[in-house]
Amino acid sequence: MNPFLPAVNQKLYFCSLLLRQIDPKLPPAVGAAANLQLALCQSALFQLEAAYRLYLREVASTYRHRAAETIVSVEALIAAMESIGKSPSEAWELANLEAKKESWLAKMLCAHDRLFQVLSQEAASVASPIAVVQINQVEDKLELSAELLVGWLDDFRALIERQREQMVEC
Repeated sequence: MNPFLPAVNQKLYFCSLLLRQIDPKLPPAVGAAANLQLALCQSALFQLEAAYRLYLREVASTYRHRAAETIVSVEALIAAMESIGKSPSEAWELANLEAKKESWLAKMLCAHDRLFQVLSQEAASVASPIAVVQINQVEDKLELSAELLVGWLDDFRALIERQREQMVEC
């Protein structure tokens, strides 16, 4: 059995658990409730991105790459597969989804990357006796929401199910 398969399934399950904590019927939250919803959405996004990275390793392991645990990107997956004389369609489909900016996968990875971006740092108050720095986040073109994340989760699950059915262990 592929050792990465249960890890991928676990991350998808954790993402689903986090998203179930957000009640979509409630009006938009403010204050602490809004921060909690944002924290749940960001946490779900981290689980989803981790599932994706683990899935890349699952594909490599399925095709019997001996160092599947070293795979960190779709480019690394493709290179690893080429190094053993294979070119699985699963890897190329993932690469195409990453490259297509309007795809769910490209949007999900972009949203994940945005969590680490800082536009600028400006001193909030020069006169302050302590160093206070204001961090301005990069403006999100896409607001993270439970509905959006559920869509990405569903799309990812559908892709995984389809690809797992097609993959043949070598």
